[in-house]
Amino acid sequence: MLVKKYGGVLAGAIFSLSMLSTAVQASPWAAVGDMQLRNDVEVLARHGVIAGPVNTWPISWKQITRGLSRTGEMDLPAYVRLAAMRVKEKIPGEFRAAAHLQLTNNPAIVRGFAKTARNDLDASATLEYNNDDSGTTVHLEGGYRKGDGEDYAHLDGSYLSQDWGNWSVYAGAFDRWWGPGRESTLILSNNARPMPSVGLRRIEPKAFESKWLSWIGPWQWDMFVAKMEEDRHIPNALVAGMRLSFEPVENFEVGLSRTMQLCGDGRPCGFNTWTRALISVGDLDNTGTANEPGNQLASIDLAYSMAVGERTSLKLYAEGTAEDQNVVLPFQFSRLIGISAFGAYGESGASWRMTAEITDTADTLVWLFGTRRFNVMYEHSIYGTGYRYQGRAVGHSLDNDSKLISIVWEYKGFNGWGYTAKYHRARINVDGTGNNTVSVSNENIDVFEVSLQSDLRIGNLTGDLRHSSDGVAILGKNGSFTSVGIKWMLQY
Repeated sequence: MLVKKYGGVLAGAIFSLSMLSTAVQASPWAAVGDMQLRNDVEVLARHGVIAGPVNTWPISWKQITRGLSRTGEMDLPAYVRLAAMRVKEKIPGEFRAAAHLQLTNNPAIVRGFAKTARNDLDASATLEYNNDDSGTTVHLEGGYRKGDGEDYAHLDGSYLSQDWGNWSVYAGAFDRWWGPGRESTLILSNNARPMPSVGLRRIEPKAFESKWLSWIGPWQWDMFVAKMEEDRHIPNALVAGMRLSFEPVENFEVGLSRTMQLCGDGRPCGFNTWTRALISVGDLDNTGTANEPGNQLASIDLAYSMAVGERTSLKLYAEGTAEDQNVVLPFQFSRLIGISAFGAYGESGASWRMTAEITDTADTLVWLFGTRRFNVMYEHSIYGTGYRYQGRAVGHSLDNDSKLISIVWEYKGFNGWGYTAKYHRARINVDGTGNNTVSVSNENIDVFEVSLQSDLRIGNLTGDLRHSSDGVAILGKNGSFTSVGIKWMLQY
């Protein structure tokens, strides 16, 4: 009762004291995979602490921390102050070390934003050095995975970054998540292993000073070129990606993304190929012949957060990703629609969140409408392996021609304990044909999942229990099965 009665006051006092010290911040990005951090970032953005787009991950630490110093002066609910405290605890300094271990008897079929094991054993360690004066970051991450016939070491997550004004030039292999979806996204996700890439991204989403462009508000830009694997239909193909996100109205975010799959062994890769792919109008691309420069995807996503009463906020979001273009306009869309409600649970600083999300990767002519077409998304007549890397789709975790309904309940207590319950209704490879990498046949699966998470002195520990009504080819399962998992992370 005392915690419930005085928890909000105590949280505010602790937070105010913690803000007296200046946070050391040097690492350029907060990585994909930490769902609690993403929840906290969205809460802080909704209440005006963080400005600019927050649906492009990795996200800049400088964007996250810019407004934290003034939070003590703002009239904020206790759960928002606790969210800010949790974020502050994760801000990296000049040196950072971390260890990560995941054990499971079956990797998850549905891979959302949260980091989950790719194999039965998935272990990694991280060493990071940040030089604030030069703007240089060296992030080394190595690990080992074993299970499902695989046994390998890797350097996934490693990168080098160099700041140049308000821009970062980088090279490495790390996860990206483009879009507002939480359990799914369509054009670029962490479903496949990260591809080695080089790129350029904006550090802080400052608005244009020009009166002609200032209307778009804070904006973010990310672009990269990545190399795909050798063992595929067209070996060593390249993927180029570009994303512009902006916030023309507070808490209303627009994202425009585009990826191009081109080049590779035996394919043209000169200036003309890149020019035609970039312009991509009329007969410059989507010709259905060997002369077209490559495979194109484009998406638009929208998200709006608003208050509902004094204690609850609501985030509405949608994404449409098109496989092709007809003259100028994209067509043949996959789609995602979601709603996420969140707010305070009592007065102690505890919080809750409910999310419902629907995705469909069978294409229709105009986003929600038109004749359904199968074996289109993530496929291409030239790049026969499709928009996939190391056997997994670069976009949605259930690959093409699949529907997914996700309902998620999350609770984060004042004492650091967290609880999550999920239900997924998955219809995988609806037409039972094509190159779906999750299931070669049509499968209807119900997945129930509960997890418990706590911050301990020895790190962050999560345990989960998951039951699936049926199996899929990718796991070699038939009939219902139950999975257990343990995830442990320690960071200094």
